[in-house]
Amino acid sequence: MDFSINQRALAMVEEEILPHQEQLQVRAHTLANGATVIDMGVEEKAGWRAGKLFTESCLGGLGRLDFTTMWIGEHLVPAATITVDRPAVAELSCHDAIYVMNYHGVRTTFSGPFRAIGGMDAYARATPYRDPCTARAVAHLQTTELPGEEMTTQLAGEIGIDPSGLYLLAARTGTLAGAVQVCARNVEQTFPTLLDRGFNTDCVVQASGSAPIFGAVADEYVAYGRVNDCLIYGQETNLWVDCTDEEIERILPDLTFDKNQDIYGVSFEELFARSGHNWAHVPRDWDAPCKINFHNLRTGHAFSSGRLGYDTLERSFLGI
Repeated sequence: MDFSINQRALAMVEEEILPHQEQLQVRAHTLANGATVIDMGVEEKAGWRAGKLFTESCLGGLGRLDFTTMWIGEHLVPAATITVDRPAVAELSCHDAIYVMNYHGVRTTFSGPFRAIGGMDAYARATPYRDPCTARAVAHLQTTELPGEEMTTQLAGEIGIDPSGLYLLAARTGTLAGAVQVCARNVEQTFPTLLDRGFNTDCVVQASGSAPIFGAVADEYVAYGRVNDCLIYGQETNLWVDCTDEEIERILPDLTFDKNQDIYGVSFEELFARSGHNWAHVPRDWDAPCKINFHNLRTGHAFSSGRLGYDTLERSFLGI
């Protein structure tokens, strides 16, 4: 594979974001070390289009985000629908928010195509793809504060590039763009679970997924809870696979969030509070997809696991 997901993401940044900052309501900051930090919804307002570009650049140009709608009770709400080519590369090497950097004693988690340079983490190494672009990189961060020179210098050093070759896109959860980019992680939510269950993710030929979008609110913890409700109670992913039926049937009972019968229906805001607002303390089984449909191209058979939690979504959507 000689295509570069970083080059595709760089083209989006340089052609679709930087020349249109005012329209997108985003702002680029060139730091003293040469790194470029783009405020995609931390201090800037950043809306629908910014959220779309954040997402599609985080997928390295291998996925597309379309805005659709979804009924939650009597309410027709916006939804993020993702379609993904080369899904194992797009998700495991790029979109998954899994790269952890220890910054001043705090675990800081990044996503983005930079992870495919040399295989930066276990999920990126789970696929044979390695990005041939090794001098420039694009990274993404969910944060309440804009990164500065020290953080970007450390991240560039861990990637193995000069800071001047780094673009870092940052968004806060409580902005519209931040809510979009989290809710658009509907397929991303699925792939680590497949990998954890020993499923060969290279068997996934194509993928798509949808989830409702809501959560933009000043209180970051409330926003964080609501967007994650969209994923664990409202996300539905379709996977087109080429494998035996037995490989699907083996993992089907242990995939989706509804296996957690003791806490199913509890809002993520409460679950995250129980975990001390620290992802390191969130049980791995809680970070599970809501519903998955398998379409087996080899056999023509279909399989499904999970269910949508409409009641919990409606309470989350209405803030009650």
